[in-house]
Amino acid sequence: MSRKPPNWSGSGATCGPTRCMTRCAGGSISSATSTSTTVSPPTWRHASASTQPTIPDSAEAYMTPQTDWSIIDFHAHVRPSWWQPALPDASEIDPEERAKRLERFKKLVDVDLLVRESEEGDVALRLLSSTIEGFFGTEGPTDIGEIRRVNDFLSNVQSRHAGRLAALATVDAYAGDVAAREAERAIVELGHVGIVIDSSRDQKFLSAPEVRPTLEVAAKHKVPVLVHPVGAPNSDALTRGGGVAAYSFGRGLVNGAAFFSALKAGIFEQLPDLHLVFTAIGTGALVIAAAEAEQYSDEARAKGNLPNAYFDVMGLNPQTIRYLVDFLGADRVVAGSDWPIWAPITRSTLTTAFEKAGLTPGQQKAIAEGNARQLLGLRNT
Repeated sequence: MSRKPPNWSGSGATCGPTRCMTRCAGGSISSATSTSTTVSPPTWRHASASTQPTIPDSAEAYMTPQTDWSIIDFHAHVRPSWWQPALPDASEIDPEERAKRLERFKKLVDVDLLVRESEEGDVALRLLSSTIEGFFGTEGPTDIGEIRRVNDFLSNVQSRHAGRLAALATVDAYAGDVAAREAERAIVELGHVGIVIDSSRDQKFLSAPEVRPTLEVAAKHKVPVLVHPVGAPNSDALTRGGGVAAYSFGRGLVNGAAFFSALKAGIFEQLPDLHLVFTAIGTGALVIAAAEAEQYSDEARAKGNLPNAYFDVMGLNPQTIRYLVDFLGADRVVAGSDWPIWAPITRSTLTTAFEKAGLTPGQQKAIAEGNARQLLGLRNT
């Protein structure tokens, strides 16, 4: 049953087993967006935080007798119609894997499909990412004109599906002041609710001085930043040695390294209004953090005074969710699916994962919506 979504605050890539090296080709923004939605968007106002739409106190339309929470998916992907993915020749890839990738690529440009699946799965809001890696790979220069075009596309999608989809600004954080200016434009003029950046580029990480201006923009506006995995420099060797799973593991390694770079550089202490969201495939970093990072020592975790670093639950593995909650606390975990790559989030799949993980009702609500709601609401404080 289709339900009309509420309005959410601030509204105006892929992590899993697929390669992201792509190129841009000609096309139009309008051809990539849907006009079939019946949701009437509100008037979008971007002059100041005080004029942004506010998050409602509840989203009762999405609740069921079994659960008292709605779902905010922090980690979903879309691409504009002009996006042309690079795919290995048929002789270089298993036919079954090639077919899977082609199916994913079709979904990435099908915004209507994402909206339908959100309605069918009772997902109240999805935050959309179009990662830099997805357009330009992991090395070399990027094109600010194309990046602006992507953010305009995301703004268009967000407006057409107001209250159901919201955009994270696509930013090449490793481009310095140019990136910061685009982040500012996307947040202030286009109404994007946050930023998505790559974990690494040209083998640099979040501690690189070029990244600081973008992080400062996020902190100034109090919007969250999704730190997205990218392929490891030795991705080809990983794939040859261990297949697609090893390639994905490499992406998680880079995501975890980005987490450590933020800790090492003192970013969380220097920018207290900055909130970074990492992904479940980077969870292995927390095993190391427990032993080697002062910020996550037993004493620090006992006090509950942890950095503003969050992890999503992509994959919906109950044991992973349990570990994240036990190590970080439920207030540092958010729902995220990596749509359309990994297991889809629906009320049914998320409820099952929560129950198998042994989460309390309060922990379930925090992860499903509460923490994301709080992060999106900081902009209005």
